[in-house]
Amino acid sequence: MKTSNSRTPRLIAAILGFALLGEASAALAKTPVNLWHAYRAQEKTALEEVAKKFNAENKDIELLLLPIPYDAFADKITAAVPRGKGPDLFIFAQDRVGDWAASGVVEPIDFWLTDELRTAFMPPSLEALSYDGQFYGLPMAVKMIALIYNKKLVKNPPKTTDELIQTAKALTKGGTFGLVYQNADFWYHGMWMQGFGGRVFDKKGAPTLDSKEVIDSMKFAQKLAHSSGIMPEEVSSTLVTTLFNQGKAAMVINGPWFIGELDKGVDYGVAALPKISDAGGKPAKPFLSAEGVIMSAKATDKKAAFEVMKYLTSVEAGRIMAKVGRQTAARKAVYDDPEIAKDPVLSVFRAQLADSVPTPNSPAMRMVWSPVTTAMNKIINGKGDAADSMKAAQAEVAKLVKGARR
Repeated sequence: MKTSNSRTPRLIAAILGFALLGEASAALAKTPVNLWHAYRAQEKTALEEVAKKFNAENKDIELLLLPIPYDAFADKITAAVPRGKGPDLFIFAQDRVGDWAASGVVEPIDFWLTDELRTAFMPPSLEALSYDGQFYGLPMAVKMIALIYNKKLVKNPPKTTDELIQTAKALTKGGTFGLVYQNADFWYHGMWMQGFGGRVFDKKGAPTLDSKEVIDSMKFAQKLAHSSGIMPEEVSSTLVTTLFNQGKAAMVINGPWFIGELDKGVDYGVAALPKISDAGGKPAKPFLSAEGVIMSAKATDKKAAFEVMKYLTSVEAGRIMAKVGRQTAARKAVYDDPEIAKDPVLSVFRAQLADSVPTPNSPAMRMVWSPVTTAMNKIINGKGDAADSMKAAQAEVAKLVKGARR
């Protein structure tokens, strides 16, 4: 009996060991799909919830997330993917798609793109992730800027820029500013430039940064920054968040990601961007970012990677990203959810989509940011001449584009 009893624990241990080994083997049998993202705050929480749900439901694929700081993200993709050190998938806006496609960094997904998927997203979100006749990603969210205001200070959000300046002037006192936004950042300036009728490129793809419309928009931004006396000098993203959370910024211009950075005690509202009085009442037209899941050209298992892409852009995932992450979902059917359809914040960003212009995604766009940033620093922070600064930017961009083509 003693011999029998002594063997029983060993037998149980052996059975448990084989069971655990079986579970471990099953886990190891899953195909790993690595995804890089730059989400923070609520968006990061929402993505982690989606990934957890995917992994619980899928027996064949394991979704692994790696957060990367936004400022380093694009450069890391460009450097890591060609060496086989990058992710299988990553989340990014469409503005680098053309450059990455031309460099062989990203994989076209047309082979897996069904007619159902082609019609499932709000225009122009899917089209924004295409380049040279091919698609390179599925859109998760559409992002653009709108007017965000402190309800304790602003009762009725302004509908025109004349009203904006008047309201902001009345509220600029005692360390509180009427309006704060990243006014020397070209991506934010797009709302005024495109509202005045300016564009980065003409229909043939040539830069048009010294056009009358672009210069007029720069003069307006300079007036808004200095003549009106309603904004602090040299505004950064951190300063915008800090001032608004402290109740020292009555109005800011920012995107849906900004909501996740606000203190819970801040009573805020979101409104459409004001019409531009200096441009004859035309609507401000911000840059649109179609934030998509993009496949690396070096993805280990492209079929598994596309399954993850489909899940991350599904209606189910979109609901989580909208409710938890406060994203403006690109998938149309997400808005069949009554809670999301009636959301006072998401509905404004969704409406702003109609007056938005997709950020160009041609390879030439990468050559625009630095020269225009230099010009805008001279115009906004240095109070330089708008026409001279933009002519210099135009010459520099044209030179870079010509050199790249050669």
